[in-house]
Amino acid sequence: MFGFSDKGNLNLITQALAAVGRKLEVIPDPTTVHFHLPNDLSVRIHREYDDFIEELVSKFPHEKEGIIKFYSECWKIFNSLNSLELKSLEEPIYLFGQFFKKPLECLTLAYYLPQNAGSIARKYIKDSGLLSFIDAECFIVSTVNALQTPMINASMVLCDRHFGGINYPVGGVGEIAKSLAKGLDDHGSQILYRANVTSIILDNGKAVGVKLSDGRKFYAKTVVSNATRWDTFGKLLKAENLPKEEENFQKAYVKAPSFLSIHMGVKADVLPPDTDCHHFALEDDWTNLEKPYGSIFLSIPTVLDSSLAPEGHHILHIFTTSSIEDWEGLSRKDYEAKKELVAERIISRLEKTLFPGLKSSILFKEVKLMI
Repeated sequence: MFGFSDKGNLNLITQALAAVGRKLEVIPDPTTVHFHLPNDLSVRIHREYDDFIEELVSKFPHEKEGIIKFYSECWKIFNSLNSLELKSLEEPIYLFGQFFKKPLECLTLAYYLPQNAGSIARKYIKDSGLLSFIDAECFIVSTVNALQTPMINASMVLCDRHFGGINYPVGGVGEIAKSLAKGLDDHGSQILYRANVTSIILDNGKAVGVKLSDGRKFYAKTVVSNATRWDTFGKLLKAENLPKEEENFQKAYVKAPSFLSIHMGVKADVLPPDTDCHHFALEDDWTNLEKPYGSIFLSIPTVLDSSLAPEGHHILHIFTTSSIEDWEGLSRKDYEAKKELVAERIISRLEKTLFPGLKSSILFKEVKLMI
């Protein structure tokens, strides 16, 4: 996971836990992701930046200069971001205050704000295969190609994986919520579980509290919603109370894809000893990168933390983009059958590309559609 380092200003999980006196033990991931791409292109994103650049240059030696220039430009943006106390790049008052503290860094970010990663990559790189690789890099960040990915967003991820690194919390990602809850409790806060919020209470257009499904009301100086944007503004607020900024956003936004998620438990011997934790597979055709079910994301947390599964076993979390339109109007029976069919195809691809014998090693499988 990003955000767990002990340096810089972009380690937001570390900062959030520290604010309530908590810290988690983490395991450094030596490889952010292992790409398995068309034309047998295999690239590991090493934790050490120089190792990554060396590997990428070995695949595209004729583009060495372009590779270094593109990723150096990413670092220029990242270093500007990392010098700021990161809160919001959309809040004018905050940005105004930051400008007087760090004018050069703010001007750098302002320059790159309207630019996308694909256009900048094309300033330095001509090889279509390498540009497609950068598309895949950006797809992991944004689920769109480099020409549609803001350069600032891409730079933050493409550099922080080397600066702060990817770190996995011992015991699984659920430990983050547990630790945060413990810290809040230790500081006198109270967390109500199974307390379903049905609406946000407004007073003269300002959020002042929440109403629960059992009728209880809670009031506060500040109301923070961790529900999705759509639930917050589509369900918890009435349509007539939508802020103008949200109305404008909803007119302009483009839907992100849904995800099909497969959780599996497998016998450990199906994975080679040097298997990486994270993989991205797009075996045959670059044009399938953004298509539903075209790209496969795979995480194997037990590679880093074997305590998460019984001895001799691994946990696999496989997910791929989907389109909600593919699932609309199906009966429950057809919906379940289609989930199994798509999952079977995805697993077959992984068996062919990465892990021979994968199907026969499966001991547990659960398929879910995440809208």
